[in-house]
Amino acid sequence: MTLQRSRTALLSVLAAILITAGSALGRTQAVQLTNTSTSVYSYVRIPHDGALTPQQFTLETWIKPSAAGYGVTTDAFGACLLGKSREGAVGSFLASWLLGYVPSSGKVYIHITHAYGSSGASLFSNATVPIGTSAHVAATFDGTTIKLYVNGALDGSMAYGYTGVYYGTEDVLIGACNFGVGYYRRFAGALDDVRIWNYARDGQAIALQRGCRLSGSEPGLLAYYTFNASTAADDAGHGHNGAIIGPSSAYIGEPVALAQCGSPSLTYCIAGSTTNGCHASMSASGTASASQTSGFVLNTSNVEGDKSGLIFYGLSGPLAAPWQGGSSFLCVKAPTQRSAAGGSGGSSGACNGSFSLDFLAYVASHPGALGAPFSGGEIVNTQAWFRDPPAPGTTNLSNGLCFLMAP
Repeated sequence: MTLQRSRTALLSVLAAILITAGSALGRTQAVQLTNTSTSVYSYVRIPHDGALTPQQFTLETWIKPSAAGYGVTTDAFGACLLGKSREGAVGSFLASWLLGYVPSSGKVYIHITHAYGSSGASLFSNATVPIGTSAHVAATFDGTTIKLYVNGALDGSMAYGYTGVYYGTEDVLIGACNFGVGYYRRFAGALDDVRIWNYARDGQAIALQRGCRLSGSEPGLLAYYTFNASTAADDAGHGHNGAIIGPSSAYIGEPVALAQCGSPSLTYCIAGSTTNGCHASMSASGTASASQTSGFVLNTSNVEGDKSGLIFYGLSGPLAAPWQGGSSFLCVKAPTQRSAAGGSGGSSGACNGSFSLDFLAYVASHPGALGAPFSGGEIVNTQAWFRDPPAPGTTNLSNGLCFLMAP
């Protein structure tokens, strides 16, 4: 009887441990930073490492500002979201790179230093993120051009004008800069899914994955902070673990719930207006997994009925070029790969035609197709073409759709 009770007690303890572990793994959290004074403060410190000194990079995070912050945050440069900055220093051009938020205007910005204390460049957003609202912000630098994205859309771009980024041995800080004489620039609000990459990401990739939880093993991902385990651990597995500094942080539910998106997709560009006022629309269903040979279907609805057409794709990015003098736009950059032509079905003169293509089955049966074999991580742009004899050029096009191939 005693043995049975001991066994039951042990099983109960193990169950509790497993439940706790499972809850931690299943959490979807953000870190909430409160910064109102020298005693009420919080930020994250990530120790300096040579791997965190890329000459090309992308910085990303979700933000939900809650107040003005603390430490001279009401001027034109506001508060720091993510930066590699010289602490305790005063002057200009003190941060290798800095993604910031200005509470007084709601603008976000990216700052890059070329020569410490003397030269660099800053790009501010046109879009605003009012206090109390959530937004995804990202900045890219490819060595010559700085770009800023707000909620997945390109907001601004500028030439850098210099060669190279300054780097010292400064730590990376999330939510603060800790400049000298009180210019701490500490952010007040929630931060989630902080990502540091060692290359300038494509704008479509940023838009596709901003609402997705990453695996952490994505190529080029230097550091990744989800805060889901109630720590600032590096979920990319590279050991760039952060530490929460200060007494005023908390872990909260994600202001914007992120998803496990196997192969996210989004539409872009504009569908042409056909002879009968049809606006052909692309969509996708299933998961575009490079390890599968079927199950990801590209659909085009609202097509002119009883017409011949096809679906084509490319891997060189989006486009928006006028198509043969009509209302359509070519939305896929060359080179492109075309599927076999087929009929749209439906009735002539109506908008009840459609096309569909199992993309994975097509690639599996055409090993010489553009991009084959896929490995995962590729961004595919696709569009439908179909006959419309009275239209200029006798043809028309759907809108565009892009998707991210999963492994």
